[in-house]
Amino acid sequence: MGLVDCLNDIVGPKYVSDRVPERYLYSFDMTENPPQRPAVVVMPENVKEIQQIVGLANETKTPLVPFITGQNVGGLTIPQEPDAIMVDLKRMDRILRVDDDAMYALVEPGVTFGHLRKFLDEHHPSLRYTYPLAPPFTSVVANALLQGLCDLSTRHGAMADFVNGVEVVLPTGEVVRTGSSILGDENWFGRYPLPDLFGLFSGWQGMTGIVTKMALQLWPKPPFIEHAALFTFDEEATTQLLQGLVRTQVLDDADCMSLSLVKMLLGVPPPVHAMEGEPDYGTLLSLSGSTKIETQQKLKTLRRIVESPEHGLSRPLLIDWDAITALMGDQAASWVDFPSDAFKILTEYDGLTWVGTYIHPRNWGAALAGGRRIVEKHGFELMAFLKPMNGMHYGEFKFIIRFPKDETTVERVRLCNEELLDHALDQNAIPYKTPVWAAKKLIARADPEFVNLVKRIREMLDPNGIMNPGRWGI
Repeated sequence: MGLVDCLNDIVGPKYVSDRVPERYLYSFDMTENPPQRPAVVVMPENVKEIQQIVGLANETKTPLVPFITGQNVGGLTIPQEPDAIMVDLKRMDRILRVDDDAMYALVEPGVTFGHLRKFLDEHHPSLRYTYPLAPPFTSVVANALLQGLCDLSTRHGAMADFVNGVEVVLPTGEVVRTGSSILGDENWFGRYPLPDLFGLFSGWQGMTGIVTKMALQLWPKPPFIEHAALFTFDEEATTQLLQGLVRTQVLDDADCMSLSLVKMLLGVPPPVHAMEGEPDYGTLLSLSGSTKIETQQKLKTLRRIVESPEHGLSRPLLIDWDAITALMGDQAASWVDFPSDAFKILTEYDGLTWVGTYIHPRNWGAALAGGRRIVEKHGFELMAFLKPMNGMHYGEFKFIIRFPKDETTVERVRLCNEELLDHALDQNAIPYKTPVWAAKKLIARADPEFVNLVKRIREMLDPNGIMNPGRWGI
């Protein structure tokens, strides 16, 4: 019996396809990474079906590529081998539990940010999850596994830090759980004090198993939320000021963007160019409190730092959100709801990519300034985005490029991204959501014993090498 027939027996013919149109749709994403068609696409509904698919893949030595919504910007679900089975997990889309006391949600991989937000607003209005720079139909499980950032990252860190535990089908077919859930399905409150086995799946890009459940920390929804807009000049001055503001510990989040990107979000048609005398960067600052007085005092703390005379001639400007709203009306609300509106702009063309990294604070400004020069040299719009992370223990920056996917432009994008990554690595930055070409550059510079350990763990968990082979350049 052939591969397709076996998969039909597992999930039913309705959820299996080796037709050219379906294989084509799963062969690419918006990035410049080269396409590759899977041999077949299968959509399981439960853990038992996934176990059977994994068992079949081991018997036939067929690669498996986990897929949920395909919204990553790194080519991470493009098969590296032509005979792969694409395992689409969209049908597994249940919110299994929300625990109000321990403040977590237990979800399947097909649950999206829009789905979770709507559910919490309707059934648990005192709690909130977070939101990334992504469309609302992005998987919350995928973003957490890829260690991405979100609109609470300035205070709380990368999204993997919000994970209490996971249930995973291993490459050899066994089902395992990590964290407190080892004592039962009602017990997903945390990862400690135990050997932290979540690290076997966090950041691995599907090379160590298929996650079927994830418990994600929720946060109390504060009664008072305030915003302000900060405009700054120069990369070093901008990053130094952001460090000072975040270390006051009054901010929930800070989204800093090149002014060209801010203008686009506020409705200026692209291409947008900075005018002489304009600030270089605009930052949306978010803070919250239990009372209005508390939030006002937090704003006063920020204003005292911003208005300090030490900033010299090119002084930053902090504007209250009431003033922004009075000037811009509905456009001000669109900036607060940044992710959904941003994607309308970012997806104007059929191509979208970025080089994004986490970096030591002292190298943040130099990395940003050098990246700006590289982007401008290659003739692309300046769409820089940066965020202080985890209370300013580290910073994030990325340069976004949207582009039409003609052959000449795609090659320009590749050259620009390679130069951006080399520059970031020279600053000891670590790329995230790393495509294969970038992972190879990182591994070439990494401690060889780290690379050896990664290979040994992968070989131990996946002796037949079926799980998303080729990821991380391994």
